[in-house]
Amino acid sequence: MKLAVYKGLKIKKNELQVEEKEIDNALDYLQKSRAKIITVNRPAEKGNRVEIDFEVKNSGVKIENGESRNHPLILGAGGFLPGFEEKLEGMKSSEEKEFSLKVPGNWSDKRIADKNLDFKVKMNLVQERILPDLNDEFAKSLGSFDSLSALRNSIKDGLMQEKEIKEKERTRLELIERIADNSEIDVPRELINQETENMVNEFEANISVFGLDFETYLKEIKKTIDDLKKEWKPQAEKRVKIGICLKAIAEKEKIEVSDEEVEQAKKDVDSKELKEYTKNVLINEKVFELLEKEAIIT
Repeated sequence: MKLAVYKGLKIKKNELQVEEKEIDNALDYLQKSRAKIITVNRPAEKGNRVEIDFEVKNSGVKIENGESRNHPLILGAGGFLPGFEEKLEGMKSSEEKEFSLKVPGNWSDKRIADKNLDFKVKMNLVQERILPDLNDEFAKSLGSFDSLSALRNSIKDGLMQEKEIKEKERTRLELIERIADNSEIDVPRELINQETENMVNEFEANISVFGLDFETYLKEIKKTIDDLKKEWKPQAEKRVKIGICLKAIAEKEKIEVSDEEVEQAKKDVDSKELKEYTKNVLINEKVFELLEKEAIIT
């Protein structure tokens, strides 16, 4: 291979700032997390916390995972199918209701997208959330903050740190992708196939986290594993090239990590394979630090 120039690369850094609205949203989340919950004997309203039993059918057949008991929900929070929460408004405890809704065509769960579903719901509990006032006392209740202003400043600092981490990841990716694109690399087909296989396995694992069956999901999106591999082959090749470039730069710059660094990074590593993985992660980190140091970032 012929490694491209990797020092002195010019890259533009995005200007980072935290908007007041972002701080307000974080405060809103904290306020709601500290809300007092009181059970009430009245019709449910938007903003109330409710618990329901529900059953979902499509053409008379119960859908997979289409039943739940004492399911918690905040009316108006948008955590369910569009239109579902509005149907619950006005229901009292022990009241039952049946209704139908059409699932949007772009719904994330392709098994039910664009389908008409029939719901049977029983209201078990209606609760009102009483939000605390956003003042200095509220800030003090959260920890070492002597005022609401101090809490806002802490939130702002935290949000800025998150943005800086994401910006660092973006610039690193841009640097290494540029190097990989400009390097002359004859990538073995076996490595591309293996990386494609890894991507499919990662995707299957992500699908299973949401309780979806992988084969069923593929049928819903009308694709096969071979289709995915074909679509992802260019990305797999790029990932392999990036890996080769990182290794090549490390070798050229004689970047190494000691056993002590590995142990410090992951003290509970026992197996040889995990230690080798941790070692590679640390080497890559040092390579990225070199690229950032040598880059011209404006």
